[in-house]
This record gives sequence, C-alpha cells and structure tokens, in this order.
Amino acid sequence: MDKDLARARSAASRLEVALSGALAFDEGLAHEYNRARKALAAAFQAMALEAVPRDQFDLDEVKRSVSSEMRRLFEGRVDSSLFVVGGYTAPHPDAYAVLASRLGEPVPAWRLRLLSGDKIHTERRTRELRDLGFDVEVTGSQDNQMYCLTSLEPNLRYAAAFQLRKKASKAKKLTRLERTAAIDLAERTAELPPRKESR
Repeated sequence: MDKDLARARSAASRLEVALSGALAFDEGLAHEYNRARKALAAAFQAMALEAVPRDQFDLDEVKRSVSSEMRRLFEGRVDSSLFVVGGYTAPHPDAYAVLASRLGEPVPAWRLRLLSGDKIHTERRTRELRDLGFDVEVTGSQDNQMYCLTSLEPNLRYAAAFQLRKKASKAKKLTRLERTAAIDLAERTAELPPRKESR
C-alpha cells in the first residue's frame, strides 16, 4: 500500500503543477490527469481493501451454505454436479463484507467502487449478492445510488433455486431434457426473476 500511496502523491503533484500553468485543454494536461486518476484509484483501492473485515463476514461460508441447501432440496432429483456454487470472487466478497459490517445502513456506490479501483461494474456485482439470497436494497438516483444489506441471514431456499437454474442452464453435460427438468424444478421451488434471454 505504501508504494501505491507514493505513486498517488507523485501523480497528484505532477497534475497540480500541470494545472497551475494551464489556460486551456492540452494533451499533456490530459495525460497527467489520466495518470493521476489511475494512481489515486489504485491507492484508494489498496486502503479500502485493507479495511475490509473479511474474517468477520466470509462469503465462501455463505456459498457453502447455499450448496448444502441445494443438496437438501434437490438430492436425487437432479444431477449432483449442479450443487456447486461457483464464481462470486472479486469484488463480491469485499462488497459483502463492507455491506455486512454496516448492516441496515445505506452505503454509497462510490464507496463500493473503491474496492475495485473505481471500476463501473462494481455496482452490478454488488446487486448479484441477491443471487446468494441476500436482500440488497438499492435507493437513490442513478448518480447517487445507495446499497443496503438488510439482513445477515440469506434466503437459502431462494439462493438454492437460483443457483440450480443458473448452473443447469449452462450445464453442457446434461441433455436438453435434463436441463429443462432442472430449470423447471428450480422455478417451482422459489419465485425467481425472469430468465435472461441467451443471445
């Protein structure tokens, strides 16, 4: 993190010098701005990640609970290879830990974006925590969205059904009939959002 901070300070200083003599847009100024923007994003990401309470709020543990619920609900009814919850790596675990540490409190989207170096997909990844059964409320305008985790207890039945449908729809080893049966079972188990049309 120290190196990230040093690079950010250096880039910010160069930008300050470039701005002090600027009267209009020029490519050199734009270059210094872009360098400073990237350096600041990296530094704030490093600081934000260091503060994430991952040990207290472990998303892998939640994924294991969802897998167990899938077995409980669907064992013997569909192929057992479907009972693995994959994905939800970066930035899902960190976003979950931040929201969980501020349970019931709105967290600004910009705060979550710090976790990924200001990447714009972070909000979408945060909403995907719903796929694991979490109630994530989104409020505010497009430019000032807030995210709030309302409970630490996920809806495991919903999550199991969602993950079964997701896994089955992509399972190449299953026949078309087996895929359809698994998807139908998932949609009978819980009220799921409409399926995205494959292109």
